[in-house]
Amino acid sequence: MTTPKDLAGMNRVWSALRSFLSACKGRLFARETLLCAVGLSPGSLVVMLNFPVLWRDYDGLGQMTAPPGHLIILAQPPLYPFLSRLPVLFVSALSGLAHPHSLEINIHRPVLLNNLGLVLVIIAQHLALLFALALLVVTCSRRAFVRCVIIVVFLCHPVLFVIAQFVSSEALATILAIALIAIAVHLAREKELARNGLIALGLCLYANLMTRHNALVYFALAPLVFLFGTIVFLPNQRKWRAHFRKFLITSAVGAIALIAVQLTILGLCLVFHEPYRFVIGRSLIYRFDLIDRMPIEEKAIYLRKLQSSTSDPITREAIPAVLEAKGYWGDSMRVIKDLIQRHGQRLGGNKLDARADHYLNEICQLYYQFPPPVLLADIRDAIVHSFSRTTPREIIQFFYLDAESSLALYRSRPDFRKKTEHLVSCSAEAESRIQRAKETRWLRGFDPIPCGITLSIILALAIILRSLGRIEGKALRLVLALGVVDVLMIVGTLSLSPYIPRYILPSCVINVSALAILLGKLDNLFPGLLSQKRLT
Repeated sequence: MTTPKDLAGMNRVWSALRSFLSACKGRLFARETLLCAVGLSPGSLVVMLNFPVLWRDYDGLGQMTAPPGHLIILAQPPLYPFLSRLPVLFVSALSGLAHPHSLEINIHRPVLLNNLGLVLVIIAQHLALLFALALLVVTCSRRAFVRCVIIVVFLCHPVLFVIAQFVSSEALATILAIALIAIAVHLAREKELARNGLIALGLCLYANLMTRHNALVYFALAPLVFLFGTIVFLPNQRKWRAHFRKFLITSAVGAIALIAVQLTILGLCLVFHEPYRFVIGRSLIYRFDLIDRMPIEEKAIYLRKLQSSTSDPITREAIPAVLEAKGYWGDSMRVIKDLIQRHGQRLGGNKLDARADHYLNEICQLYYQFPPPVLLADIRDAIVHSFSRTTPREIIQFFYLDAESSLALYRSRPDFRKKTEHLVSCSAEAESRIQRAKETRWLRGFDPIPCGITLSIILALAIILRSLGRIEGKALRLVLALGVVDVLMIVGTLSLSPYIPRYILPSCVINVSALAILLGKLDNLFPGLLSQKRLT
Protein backbone atom coordinates (compact mmCIF):
# COMPACT_ATOMS: atom_id res chain seq x y z
CA MET A 1 0.00 0.00 0.00
CA THR A 2 1.34 3.44 -0.92
CA THR A 3 1.89 5.67 2.09
CA PRO A 4 1.79 9.49 2.17
CA LYS A 5 5.54 9.41 2.67
CA ASP A 6 5.94 7.42 -0.56
CA LEU A 7 3.70 9.87 -2.41
CA ALA A 8 5.77 12.79 -1.16
CA GLY A 9 8.92 11.07 -2.35
CA MET A 10 7.42 10.38 -5.76
CA ASN A 11 6.38 14.03 -6.03
CA ARG A 12 9.92 15.16 -5.24
CA VAL A 13 11.33 12.79 -7.87
CA TRP A 14 8.78 14.02 -10.44
CA SER A 15 9.58 17.67 -9.65
CA ALA A 16 13.31 17.03 -10.02
CA LEU A 17 12.72 15.21 -13.31
CA ARG A 18 10.57 18.08 -14.57
CA SER A 19 13.23 20.63 -13.62
CA PHE A 20 15.89 18.56 -15.38
CA LEU A 21 13.81 18.29 -18.56
CA SER A 22 13.06 22.01 -18.46
CA ALA A 23 16.77 22.81 -18.10
CA CYS A 24 17.62 20.48 -21.00
CA LYS A 25 14.94 22.09 -23.12
CA GLY A 26 16.27 25.55 -22.26
CA ARG A 27 19.84 24.58 -23.21
CA LEU A 28 18.61 23.02 -26.45
CA PHE A 29 16.63 26.15 -27.30
CA ALA A 30 19.65 28.36 -26.60
CA ARG A 31 21.87 26.15 -28.78
CA GLU A 32 19.37 26.21 -31.66
CA THR A 33 19.02 29.97 -31.39
CA LEU A 34 22.80 30.36 -31.48
CA LEU A 35 23.06 28.14 -34.57
CA CYS A 36 20.40 30.19 -36.37
CA ALA A 37 22.21 33.41 -35.41
CA VAL A 38 25.40 32.00 -36.92
CA GLY A 39 23.49 31.17 -40.10
CA LEU A 40 22.21 34.75 -40.28
CA SER A 41 25.57 36.34 -39.47
CA PRO A 42 26.74 36.70 -43.13
CA GLY A 43 24.15 39.44 -43.57
CA SER A 44 25.59 41.51 -40.74
CA LEU A 45 29.19 40.75 -41.70
CA VAL A 46 28.70 41.95 -45.28
CA VAL A 47 27.11 45.18 -44.08
CA MET A 48 29.77 45.89 -41.43
CA LEU A 49 32.65 45.12 -43.81
CA ASN A 50 31.31 47.33 -46.60
CA PHE A 51 29.87 50.30 -44.73
CA PRO A 52 31.25 52.69 -42.13
CA VAL A 53 29.05 53.67 -39.22
CA LEU A 54 26.02 55.29 -40.86
CA TRP A 55 24.31 58.43 -39.57
CA ARG A 56 20.73 59.58 -39.93
CA ASP A 57 20.67 63.40 -40.14
CA TYR A 58 19.58 65.50 -37.15
CA ASP A 59 17.95 62.65 -35.25
CA GLY A 60 20.92 60.29 -35.19
CA LEU A 61 23.38 62.92 -33.97
CA GLY A 62 20.90 64.36 -31.49
CA GLN A 63 20.01 60.97 -30.04
CA MET A 64 23.68 60.22 -29.47
CA THR A 65 24.96 63.57 -28.17
CA ALA A 66 22.11 65.72 -26.82
CA PRO A 67 21.98 66.15 -23.03
CA PRO A 68 18.81 64.89 -21.30
CA GLY A 69 15.95 67.25 -22.09
CA HIS A 70 12.89 67.68 -24.24
CA LEU A 71 14.69 66.38 -27.36
CA ILE A 72 15.51 62.89 -26.04
CA ILE A 73 12.80 62.49 -23.41
CA LEU A 74 9.66 63.97 -24.98
CA ALA A 75 10.26 64.54 -28.70
CA GLN A 76 12.03 61.19 -29.03
CA PRO A 77 11.67 58.36 -26.49
CA PRO A 78 14.72 58.05 -24.25
CA LEU A 79 15.67 54.35 -24.44
CA TYR A 80 17.90 54.49 -27.54
CA PRO A 81 19.61 57.79 -26.62
CA PHE A 82 20.49 56.44 -23.18
CA LEU A 83 21.61 52.98 -24.33
CA SER A 84 23.53 54.07 -27.43
CA ARG A 85 25.78 56.49 -25.57
CA LEU A 86 26.88 53.93 -22.96
CA PRO A 87 29.65 52.38 -25.15
CA VAL A 88 30.83 55.87 -26.11
CA LEU A 89 31.00 56.96 -22.47
CA PHE A 90 32.69 53.67 -21.53
CA VAL A 91 35.46 54.18 -24.10
CA SER A 92 35.87 57.81 -22.99
CA ALA A 93 36.25 56.64 -19.40
CA LEU A 94 38.86 54.02 -20.36
CA SER A 95 40.84 56.52 -22.40
CA GLY A 96 40.88 58.89 -19.41
CA LEU A 97 42.14 56.43 -16.80
CA ALA A 98 45.56 58.07 -16.87
CA HIS A 99 43.94 61.41 -16.03
CA PRO A 100 41.38 60.87 -13.23
CA HIS A 101 39.90 64.34 -13.58
CA SER A 102 38.79 63.49 -17.14
CA LEU A 103 36.59 60.68 -15.81
CA GLU A 104 34.13 63.23 -14.48
CA ILE A 105 30.94 62.93 -16.51
CA ASN A 106 28.41 65.74 -16.62
CA ILE A 107 25.11 64.38 -17.90
CA HIS A 108 23.92 67.89 -18.64
CA ARG A 109 26.59 68.39 -21.31
CA PRO A 110 26.61 66.98 -24.86
CA VAL A 111 28.34 63.62 -25.26
CA LEU A 112 31.79 63.73 -26.88
CA LEU A 113 31.90 61.08 -29.60
CA ASN A 114 34.75 58.64 -30.25
CA ASN A 115 35.34 56.11 -33.03
CA LEU A 116 35.68 52.96 -30.93
CA GLY A 117 32.54 53.70 -28.95
CA LEU A 118 30.52 54.10 -32.15
CA VAL A 119 31.87 50.82 -33.52
CA LEU A 120 30.84 49.07 -30.29
CA VAL A 121 27.33 50.53 -30.65
CA ILE A 122 27.01 49.13 -34.17
CA ILE A 123 28.39 45.71 -33.17
CA ALA A 124 25.88 45.55 -30.30
CA GLN A 125 23.05 46.45 -32.69
CA HIS A 126 24.01 43.71 -35.13
CA LEU A 127 24.32 41.11 -32.35
CA ALA A 128 20.91 42.08 -31.01
CA LEU A 129 19.43 41.89 -34.51
CA LEU A 130 20.89 38.43 -35.11
CA PHE A 131 19.51 37.22 -31.78
CA ALA A 132 16.03 38.63 -32.52
CA LEU A 133 15.92 37.11 -36.01
CA ALA A 134 17.23 33.77 -34.71
CA LEU A 135 14.59 33.83 -31.98
CA LEU A 136 11.89 34.31 -34.61
CA VAL A 137 13.31 31.48 -36.74
CA VAL A 138 13.41 29.03 -33.82
CA THR A 139 9.94 30.05 -32.66
CA CYS A 140 8.36 29.68 -36.10
CA SER A 141 9.52 26.12 -36.78
CA ARG A 142 11.14 23.12 -35.14
CA ARG A 143 12.39 21.63 -38.43
CA ALA A 144 16.02 22.24 -39.43
CA PHE A 145 15.15 22.32 -43.15
CA VAL A 146 12.39 24.89 -42.65
CA ARG A 147 14.62 27.01 -40.45
CA CYS A 148 17.22 27.09 -43.21
CA VAL A 149 14.57 28.27 -45.67
CA ILE A 150 13.50 31.08 -43.30
CA ILE A 151 17.13 32.12 -42.79
CA VAL A 152 17.57 32.38 -46.57
CA VAL A 153 14.42 34.53 -46.76
CA PHE A 154 15.80 36.87 -44.10
CA LEU A 155 19.12 37.11 -45.91
CA CYS A 156 17.24 38.14 -49.06
CA HIS A 157 16.05 41.26 -47.19
CA PRO A 158 19.25 43.31 -46.73
CA VAL A 159 17.30 46.27 -45.34
CA LEU A 160 17.00 44.32 -42.06
CA PHE A 161 20.78 44.29 -41.73
CA VAL A 162 21.52 47.73 -43.19
CA ILE A 163 19.31 49.50 -40.63
CA ALA A 164 21.45 47.98 -37.83
CA GLN A 165 24.43 49.89 -39.25
CA PHE A 166 22.75 53.24 -38.48
CA VAL A 167 23.05 55.42 -35.43
CA SER A 168 19.30 55.77 -35.15
CA SER A 169 16.47 54.65 -32.89
CA GLU A 170 14.99 52.90 -35.94
CA ALA A 171 17.72 50.27 -35.58
CA LEU A 172 16.60 49.38 -32.06
CA ALA A 173 12.93 49.69 -33.05
CA THR A 174 13.41 47.10 -35.81
CA ILE A 175 15.15 44.69 -33.43
CA LEU A 176 12.45 45.06 -30.78
CA ALA A 177 9.64 44.65 -33.33
CA ILE A 178 11.12 41.34 -34.49
CA ALA A 179 11.54 40.18 -30.89
CA LEU A 180 7.92 41.14 -30.12
CA ILE A 181 6.63 39.15 -33.08
CA ALA A 182 8.65 36.13 -31.92
CA ILE A 183 7.08 36.44 -28.47
CA ALA A 184 3.60 36.69 -30.00
CA VAL A 185 4.26 33.54 -32.04
CA HIS A 186 5.37 31.73 -28.88
CA LEU A 187 2.31 32.84 -26.88
CA ALA A 188 -0.06 31.83 -29.70
CA ARG A 189 1.52 28.38 -29.88
CA GLU A 190 1.27 27.60 -26.14
CA LYS A 191 -1.88 26.14 -24.61
CA GLU A 192 -1.55 28.33 -21.52
CA LEU A 193 -0.01 31.75 -21.09
CA ALA A 194 3.08 31.13 -18.98
CA ARG A 195 4.27 33.79 -16.56
CA ASN A 196 7.69 34.11 -18.23
CA GLY A 197 6.08 34.64 -21.62
CA LEU A 198 3.84 37.40 -20.26
CA ILE A 199 6.79 39.08 -18.55
CA ALA A 200 8.72 38.96 -21.83
CA LEU A 201 5.71 40.44 -23.64
CA GLY A 202 5.40 43.28 -21.14
CA LEU A 203 9.09 44.12 -21.18
CA CYS A 204 9.24 44.05 -24.98
CA LEU A 205 6.17 46.31 -25.29
CA TYR A 206 7.71 48.69 -22.75
CA ALA A 207 11.03 48.77 -24.63
CA ASN A 208 9.28 49.29 -27.98
CA LEU A 209 7.32 52.31 -26.81
CA MET A 210 10.41 53.71 -25.05
CA THR A 211 12.15 53.59 -28.44
CA ARG A 212 9.57 54.89 -30.98
CA HIS A 213 6.22 56.56 -30.39
CA ASN A 214 4.52 54.73 -33.26
CA ALA A 215 5.30 51.42 -31.52
CA LEU A 216 2.07 51.99 -29.61
CA VAL A 217 0.41 50.11 -32.49
CA TYR A 218 2.34 46.95 -31.54
CA PHE A 219 0.36 46.80 -28.29
CA ALA A 220 -2.55 45.44 -30.36
CA LEU A 221 -0.61 42.48 -31.83
CA ALA A 222 -0.97 39.78 -29.15
CA PRO A 223 -4.54 40.76 -28.12
CA LEU A 224 -5.62 40.69 -31.77
CA VAL A 225 -4.37 37.11 -32.17
CA PHE A 226 -6.57 35.95 -29.29
CA LEU A 227 -9.47 38.21 -30.27
CA PHE A 228 -9.57 36.50 -33.66
CA GLY A 229 -9.49 33.17 -31.84
CA THR A 230 -12.41 34.29 -29.68
CA ILE A 231 -14.44 35.12 -32.78
CA VAL A 232 -13.56 31.85 -34.52
CA PHE A 233 -14.47 29.68 -31.53
CA LEU A 234 -17.75 31.40 -30.63
CA PRO A 235 -19.71 28.14 -31.08
CA ASN A 236 -17.29 26.29 -28.76
CA GLN A 237 -17.83 27.75 -25.30
CA ARG A 238 -14.74 26.20 -23.70
CA LYS A 239 -12.33 27.40 -26.41
CA TRP A 240 -14.12 30.75 -26.65
CA ARG A 241 -13.59 31.39 -22.95
CA ALA A 242 -9.95 30.29 -23.13
CA HIS A 243 -9.13 32.67 -25.99
CA PHE A 244 -11.11 35.54 -24.48
CA ARG A 245 -9.22 35.07 -21.22
CA LYS A 246 -5.93 35.25 -23.13
CA PHE A 247 -7.19 38.37 -24.90
CA LEU A 248 -7.93 40.05 -21.56
CA ILE A 249 -4.61 38.99 -20.04
CA THR A 250 -2.47 40.23 -22.95
CA SER A 251 -4.47 43.46 -23.06
CA ALA A 252 -3.82 43.94 -19.34
CA VAL A 253 -0.10 43.33 -19.87
CA GLY A 254 -0.12 46.01 -22.57
CA ALA A 255 -1.95 48.44 -20.29
CA ILE A 256 0.61 47.87 -17.53
CA ALA A 257 3.47 48.44 -19.98
CA LEU A 258 1.84 51.66 -21.21
CA ILE A 259 1.43 52.95 -17.64
CA ALA A 260 5.05 52.03 -16.90
CA VAL A 261 6.22 54.03 -19.93
CA GLN A 262 4.26 57.10 -18.84
CA LEU A 263 5.57 56.85 -15.29
CA THR A 264 9.13 56.52 -16.61
CA ILE A 265 8.77 59.62 -18.78
CA LEU A 266 7.25 61.54 -15.86
CA GLY A 267 10.07 60.42 -13.61
CA LEU A 268 12.73 61.49 -16.10
CA CYS A 269 11.06 64.87 -16.51
CA LEU A 270 11.13 65.34 -12.74
CA VAL A 271 14.77 64.26 -12.44
CA PHE A 272 15.96 66.55 -15.24
CA HIS A 273 13.57 69.41 -14.42
CA GLU A 274 11.82 69.23 -17.79
CA PRO A 275 8.13 70.24 -17.84
CA TYR A 276 6.05 67.26 -18.94
CA ARG A 277 3.88 67.91 -21.99
CA PHE A 278 2.82 66.51 -25.34
CA VAL A 279 4.99 67.57 -28.29
CA ILE A 280 2.96 66.04 -31.13
CA GLY A 281 2.77 69.44 -32.78
CA ARG A 282 6.43 69.09 -33.77
CA SER A 283 5.40 66.30 -36.15
CA LEU A 284 2.06 67.70 -37.29
CA ILE A 285 3.48 71.10 -38.23
CA TYR A 286 5.32 69.67 -41.25
CA ARG A 287 2.04 69.55 -43.17
CA PHE A 288 1.07 73.12 -42.25
CA ASP A 289 2.88 74.43 -45.34
CA LEU A 290 0.28 72.70 -47.52
CA ILE A 291 -1.86 75.78 -46.98
CA ASP A 292 0.41 77.60 -49.45
CA ARG A 293 -0.85 75.30 -52.23
CA MET A 294 -4.35 76.74 -51.91
CA PRO A 295 -5.50 79.60 -54.19
CA ILE A 296 -4.73 83.01 -52.68
CA GLU A 297 -8.34 83.95 -51.85
CA GLU A 298 -9.15 80.50 -50.50
CA LYS A 299 -5.97 80.56 -48.42
CA ALA A 300 -6.87 83.94 -46.87
CA ILE A 301 -10.38 82.74 -46.01
CA TYR A 302 -9.04 79.54 -44.44
CA LEU A 303 -6.47 81.41 -42.30
CA ARG A 304 -9.18 83.77 -41.03
CA LYS A 305 -11.29 80.71 -40.18
CA LEU A 306 -8.48 79.21 -38.12
CA GLN A 307 -7.84 82.51 -36.35
CA SER A 308 -11.51 83.00 -35.55
CA SER A 309 -11.65 79.51 -34.02
CA THR A 310 -9.48 80.53 -31.06
CA SER A 311 -9.78 83.30 -28.50
CA ASP A 312 -6.09 83.30 -27.57
CA PRO A 313 -4.33 86.35 -29.10
CA ILE A 314 -0.94 84.61 -29.29
CA THR A 315 -2.43 81.64 -31.15
CA ARG A 316 -4.22 83.97 -33.61
CA GLU A 317 -1.01 85.87 -34.29
CA ALA A 318 1.10 82.72 -34.46
CA ILE A 319 -0.96 81.01 -37.21
CA PRO A 320 0.22 83.21 -40.13
CA ALA A 321 3.67 83.68 -38.53
CA VAL A 322 4.29 79.94 -38.35
CA LEU A 323 3.11 79.50 -41.93
CA GLU A 324 5.55 82.19 -43.04
CA ALA A 325 8.45 80.67 -41.05
CA LYS A 326 8.31 77.29 -42.82
CA GLY A 327 10.94 74.58 -42.54
CA TYR A 328 12.00 72.59 -39.48
CA TRP A 329 9.76 72.62 -36.39
CA GLY A 330 12.49 74.54 -34.59
CA ASP A 331 11.80 77.57 -36.80
CA SER A 332 8.13 77.49 -35.79
CA MET A 333 9.11 77.25 -32.13
CA ARG A 334 11.40 80.29 -32.43
CA VAL A 335 8.62 82.37 -33.99
CA ILE A 336 6.21 81.38 -31.23
CA LYS A 337 8.76 82.14 -28.50
CA ASP A 338 9.25 85.64 -29.91
CA LEU A 339 5.48 86.19 -29.84
CA ILE A 340 5.23 84.94 -26.25
CA GLN A 341 7.91 87.36 -25.08
CA ARG A 342 6.45 90.20 -27.13
CA HIS A 343 3.13 89.71 -25.34
CA GLY A 344 4.85 90.26 -22.00
CA GLN A 345 5.04 86.69 -20.70
CA ARG A 346 8.30 86.55 -18.75
CA LEU A 347 9.37 83.00 -19.35
CA GLY A 348 12.72 81.45 -20.14
CA GLY A 349 14.50 78.13 -20.56
CA ASN A 350 12.41 74.99 -20.25
CA LYS A 351 9.27 76.90 -19.30
CA LEU A 352 9.44 78.96 -22.48
CA ASP A 353 9.92 75.76 -24.54
CA ALA A 354 6.91 74.18 -22.83
CA ARG A 355 4.75 77.23 -23.49
CA ALA A 356 5.81 77.28 -27.16
CA ASP A 357 4.91 73.59 -27.47
CA HIS A 358 1.48 74.40 -26.05
CA TYR A 359 0.81 76.97 -28.77
CA LEU A 360 2.27 74.75 -31.49
CA ASN A 361 -0.03 71.91 -30.41
CA GLU A 362 -3.01 74.25 -30.38
CA ILE A 363 -2.28 75.47 -33.93
CA CYS A 364 -1.97 71.90 -35.21
CA GLN A 365 -5.14 70.87 -33.37
CA LEU A 366 -7.06 73.62 -35.15
CA TYR A 367 -5.47 72.63 -38.46
CA TYR A 368 -6.57 69.01 -38.13
CA GLN A 369 -9.91 69.95 -36.60
CA PHE A 370 -10.72 72.02 -39.70
CA PRO A 371 -8.66 70.23 -42.38
CA PRO A 372 -8.47 71.88 -45.80
CA PRO A 373 -8.99 69.63 -48.85
CA VAL A 374 -5.28 69.82 -49.66
CA LEU A 375 -4.41 68.23 -46.29
CA LEU A 376 -6.82 65.33 -46.73
CA ALA A 377 -5.58 64.79 -50.30
CA ASP A 378 -1.96 64.71 -49.13
CA ILE A 379 -2.74 62.16 -46.40
CA ARG A 380 -4.68 60.00 -48.85
CA ASP A 381 -1.92 60.14 -51.47
CA ALA A 382 0.76 59.28 -48.90
CA ILE A 383 -1.13 56.22 -47.65
CA VAL A 384 -1.96 54.99 -51.15
CA HIS A 385 1.62 55.52 -52.31
CA SER A 386 3.06 53.65 -49.34
CA PHE A 387 0.90 50.59 -49.97
CA SER A 388 0.94 50.53 -53.76
CA ARG A 389 4.36 51.87 -54.76
CA THR A 390 6.92 51.84 -51.94
CA THR A 391 9.23 48.85 -52.27
CA PRO A 392 11.95 47.54 -49.92
CA ARG A 393 14.47 48.53 -52.60
CA GLU A 394 13.24 52.14 -52.48
CA ILE A 395 13.46 52.15 -48.68
CA ILE A 396 17.04 50.89 -48.61
CA GLN A 397 18.07 53.40 -51.30
CA PHE A 398 16.51 56.17 -49.20
CA PHE A 399 18.62 55.13 -46.22
CA TYR A 400 21.80 55.26 -48.33
CA LEU A 401 20.89 58.72 -49.58
CA ASP A 402 20.09 59.81 -46.03
CA ALA A 403 23.48 58.56 -44.82
CA GLU A 404 25.31 60.51 -47.55
CA SER A 405 23.32 63.71 -47.03
CA SER A 406 23.92 63.47 -43.27
CA LEU A 407 27.67 63.77 -43.79
CA ALA A 408 27.15 66.85 -45.95
CA LEU A 409 24.83 68.28 -43.28
CA TYR A 410 27.39 67.75 -40.51
CA ARG A 411 30.08 69.51 -42.54
CA SER A 412 27.81 72.46 -43.39
CA ARG A 413 26.97 73.47 -39.82
CA PRO A 414 29.73 74.62 -37.46
CA ASP A 415 28.12 73.09 -34.34
CA PHE A 416 27.72 69.71 -36.06
CA ARG A 417 31.18 69.88 -37.63
CA LYS A 418 32.75 70.44 -34.22
CA LYS A 419 31.11 67.24 -32.92
CA THR A 420 31.91 65.01 -35.91
CA GLU A 421 35.02 66.25 -37.77
CA HIS A 422 37.32 63.84 -35.89
CA LEU A 423 35.17 60.77 -36.62
CA VAL A 424 36.18 58.20 -39.24
CA SER A 425 32.49 57.67 -40.06
CA CYS A 426 32.14 61.33 -41.06
CA SER A 427 35.26 61.57 -43.24
CA ALA A 428 35.53 61.83 -47.01
CA GLU A 429 36.69 58.20 -47.11
CA ALA A 430 33.50 57.14 -45.32
CA GLU A 431 31.42 58.89 -47.97
CA SER A 432 33.36 57.07 -50.70
CA ARG A 433 32.76 53.73 -48.97
CA ILE A 434 29.02 54.41 -48.89
CA GLN A 435 28.98 55.22 -52.59
CA ARG A 436 30.88 52.03 -53.45
CA ALA A 437 28.94 49.76 -51.11
CA LYS A 438 25.47 50.82 -52.22
CA GLU A 439 26.28 49.59 -55.72
CA THR A 440 26.93 46.05 -54.44
CA ARG A 441 24.31 43.70 -55.86
CA TRP A 442 23.08 42.27 -52.57
CA LEU A 443 23.10 45.64 -50.79
CA ARG A 444 20.92 47.21 -53.50
CA GLY A 445 18.04 44.98 -52.44
CA PHE A 446 16.14 42.29 -54.30
CA ASP A 447 12.46 42.95 -53.68
CA PRO A 448 10.82 45.17 -56.34
CA ILE A 449 7.28 44.41 -55.12
CA PRO A 450 5.52 47.22 -53.17
CA CYS A 451 5.10 46.46 -49.48
CA GLY A 452 1.31 46.75 -49.56
CA ILE A 453 1.02 44.30 -52.45
CA THR A 454 3.37 41.89 -50.67
CA LEU A 455 1.17 42.06 -47.58
CA SER A 456 -1.95 41.37 -49.68
CA ILE A 457 -0.28 38.35 -51.31
CA ILE A 458 0.78 36.93 -47.94
CA LEU A 459 -2.70 37.41 -46.46
CA ALA A 460 -4.37 35.81 -49.49
CA LEU A 461 -1.94 32.90 -49.41
CA ALA A 462 -2.56 32.36 -45.69
CA ILE A 463 -6.34 32.30 -46.19
CA ILE A 464 -6.09 29.87 -49.12
CA LEU A 465 -3.74 27.54 -47.26
CA ARG A 466 -5.99 27.57 -44.21
CA SER A 467 -9.06 26.80 -46.32
CA LEU A 468 -7.16 23.82 -47.76
CA GLY A 469 -6.21 22.68 -44.28
CA ARG A 470 -2.49 23.12 -44.96
CA ILE A 471 -1.78 25.48 -42.04
CA GLU A 472 -3.17 25.75 -38.53
CA GLY A 473 -5.67 28.38 -37.51
CA LYS A 474 -3.05 29.87 -35.16
CA ALA A 475 -0.81 30.71 -38.11
CA LEU A 476 -3.66 32.39 -39.98
CA ARG A 477 -4.63 34.43 -36.91
CA LEU A 478 -1.04 35.54 -36.43
CA VAL A 479 -0.72 36.64 -40.05
CA LEU A 480 -4.06 38.47 -39.92
CA ALA A 481 -3.04 40.25 -36.71
CA LEU A 482 0.24 41.30 -38.32
CA GLY A 483 -1.69 42.59 -41.32
CA VAL A 484 -3.97 44.71 -39.13
CA VAL A 485 -0.98 46.08 -37.21
CA ASP A 486 0.77 46.89 -40.50
CA VAL A 487 -2.21 48.85 -41.81
CA LEU A 488 -2.66 50.69 -38.50
CA MET A 489 1.03 51.56 -38.40
CA ILE A 490 1.12 53.03 -41.91
CA VAL A 491 -2.21 54.83 -41.70
CA GLY A 492 -1.43 56.25 -38.25
CA THR A 493 2.09 57.39 -39.13
CA LEU A 494 1.22 58.97 -42.47
CA SER A 495 -1.86 60.67 -41.07
CA LEU A 496 0.39 62.60 -38.71
CA SER A 497 3.57 63.01 -40.79
CA PRO A 498 4.36 63.59 -44.48
CA TYR A 499 5.42 60.62 -46.58
CA ILE A 500 9.04 59.52 -46.20
CA PRO A 501 10.14 56.06 -47.42
CA ARG A 502 11.75 55.20 -44.08
CA TYR A 503 8.32 55.32 -42.42
CA ILE A 504 7.47 52.14 -44.36
CA LEU A 505 10.34 50.18 -42.77
CA PRO A 506 8.01 48.57 -40.17
CA SER A 507 5.95 47.22 -43.06
CA CYS A 508 9.04 45.41 -44.40
CA VAL A 509 9.64 43.90 -40.96
CA ILE A 510 6.03 42.78 -40.62
CA ASN A 511 5.92 41.31 -44.13
CA VAL A 512 9.06 39.22 -43.74
CA SER A 513 7.89 38.07 -40.29
CA ALA A 514 4.49 37.04 -41.65
CA LEU A 515 6.25 35.13 -44.43
CA ALA A 516 8.44 33.39 -41.84
CA ILE A 517 5.32 32.29 -39.95
CA LEU A 518 3.86 30.77 -43.11
CA LEU A 519 7.14 29.08 -43.97
CA GLY A 520 7.20 27.71 -40.44
CA LYS A 521 4.34 25.46 -41.54
CA LEU A 522 6.27 24.20 -44.55
CA ASP A 523 6.25 20.67 -43.13
CA ASN A 524 2.44 20.75 -43.43
CA LEU A 525 2.66 21.94 -47.04
CA PHE A 526 5.15 19.34 -48.19
CA PRO A 527 4.86 16.45 -45.74
CA GLY A 528 6.05 13.93 -48.31
CA LEU A 529 9.25 15.82 -49.11
CA LEU A 530 10.17 16.32 -45.48
CA SER A 531 9.37 12.75 -44.49
CA GLN A 532 11.64 11.48 -47.29
CA LYS A 533 14.44 13.73 -46.02
CA ARG A 534 13.99 12.35 -42.53
CA LEU A 535 14.11 8.77 -43.84
CA THR A 536 17.31 9.41 -45.75
